Order: sequence, then C-alpha cells, then structure tokens
Amino acid sequence: MYIQDRFREERIETLHAFIREHALGTVVVGSPQLEAFPMPLELVSDGKLGVLRGHVVRANHLSQVPSGTAVLVMFQSANAYISPRWYVNGQQSGRVAPSWNFAAVHATGPIRFIDDSSWVRAHLDSIVHAQEAGRERPWSLGEAPGEFIDDLVRRLIGLEIDIARLEGKRFLSQHRTPGDRESLARHLRAESRGAAHDVARDIEAIDVPRDS
Repeated sequence: MYIQDRFREERIETLHAFIREHALGTVVVGSPQLEAFPMPLELVSDGKLGVLRGHVVRANHLSQVPSGTAVLVMFQSANAYISPRWYVNGQQSGRVAPSWNFAAVHATGPIRFIDDSSWVRAHLDSIVHAQEAGRERPWSLGEAPGEFIDDLVRRLIGLEIDIARLEGKRFLSQHRTPGDRESLARHLRAESRGAAHDVARDIEAIDVPRDS
C-alpha cells in the first residue's frame, strides 16, 4: 500500500485496535489464482505483530491453498467522499479538489490450516464472546443445540496467519487546517449515509501534529 509519511500509522497498539474494531478482513491469495475472501478474523497478540485466526467451510477454495503460502489481509474503516465545497480555505482561489477519507490496515504473512474440532470450537466461542461482550443479553454457543454446533464445527476448518508485516494508513484530512477539518466533520454529519458519520468521528478523533 502506498503511504505518504503524513498518513502513515506505525503504532502496533493502534493497528491492533483498528483490526479488532474492523474485524471483517479480506484475505487475498495469488495462488493458484488471484482470489479474495472476506471473513471475520480474530487477532491474538503474541508479543510480536500478532496472529490472525479465522475459519472457512471445507468447500471454500481458500482451504486448498498450501499451508505456508503468503497472503495479504486487508482491513478497512468506514469511508466517505469529501466535496471541495466543504473546505473553508481555498474557496476564493478555487484550488481545491474532491477527496475520499478512509483508514486501512494491511497485514501479510504465511497462512496455515488447523483441522482440529476442539480448536475450531474454541475459536468460534472466542469470536462470539468478543462480539457479544457489552450487550444487554449476550448470546453464547451454549445456547444452541449441541448437535447443531457439532455439525457446524465438522464442516469448518480453522486457519492462522502469522503477521510478518503490518502497516496502516489514515487518510483523514490531516494535511488540512483545523477549520477545514471542523467543516468536513460538520458536513459529513449532515449526510444521509451512516458511514459518513463514522468518518466525521474519525476526523475529529485523529491526533494531528501542531505544525499541520
């Protein structure tokens, strides 16, 4: 991913938090042919860059990729179009252009498959717990019939990706003035798309160096 220094995010804890917040990743493989596989992924910290854990049905083409194959995993935030009319500065000169605000994290590393029903069950339980935490009535695997879960587990195979490289990009108008960013957030909140509201929140939350 092309990243200019101003938009680069290198803090491991920030990248990990982003992955956990945007857990639907896209696993991209180039062998035997280029394919992309969207799937929820669980991040496990291991003292290094971390490990991504997931699962697929056995019929999924991804399960046929040899263990050890390098893959790319992409995580992306909500995103929104930025109208040139929203910039406070530059209106008189007209030196403004459309833009698109977003954030993304890319992880690369070797994939391996785990054909172990106990591992898959524990993985599913962990993902459910993470997503249900904080809900008024959190659901758990134990609420489903045992034979149903057993059959589900038999049809799945687990996978792990050891992260060898982790990079992040936040293109959230950091290069604009505080007035511009305030204007962008205000206009995005007026948009009908919920994703635009999320981008407004991200713009307001980003830490920008004082000399920007």
